[in-house]
Amino acid sequence: MSPSLIAVLAGAVIGLILGIFVARKSAAEKPIRGGSLANVFHYLGASASVAVLPTILIGTFIYRLGLVRNVLLAIGMLAASAVCLLLYAVFEAQVDRVKSS
Repeated sequence: MSPSLIAVLAGAVIGLILGIFVARKSAAEKPIRGGSLANVFHYLGASASVAVLPTILIGTFIYRLGLVRNVLLAIGMLAASAVCLLLYAVFEAQVDRVKSS
């Protein structure tokens, strides 16, 4: 396996673990009304956003990846987070649209 892939996988595992706490706190502040799919995408989006820092730190200090690779890893993790949170917003908007009708 390439060092970049290992850094992404290790960062994702750390993000999935820490994402539980971030998603819980976010759901406590603003409840999720979009159902189970919205809950899943909310958790995945929170996990991916938390995973950015561990991924970069693992890539930098353990595998000595260069600046360009670390920036690309960060952009990739942020893009994954944005896609998941966008899908979460779609499910939340459907609930709002149904309730307003």
